[in-house]
Amino acid sequence: MKKRTFFAGLAGLASGVLLANNWRVLTKEGIKLGIRASYKVRELSQQAMEDIGDLTAEANQELSQQPNSEHDQEVM
Repeated sequence: MKKRTFFAGLAGLASGVLLANNWRVLTKEGIKLGIRASYKVRELSQQAMEDIGDLTAEANQELSQQPNSEHDQEVM
């Protein structure tokens, strides 16, 4: 039991030393990952908005080509 506790403590100490020595690099990489993700989300959002704009234009065009009586019935 004492050996396990010793090795667990040693492993914890080693990982703590590694993290302490590399925390800046790890933090910077995490920030960079977040920035890249936000760029991708922004790109996908812009594409979705363009698609919605295209669909809106198509719907308006289809409605303008219908006779008024059909258009009035669909709205109600």
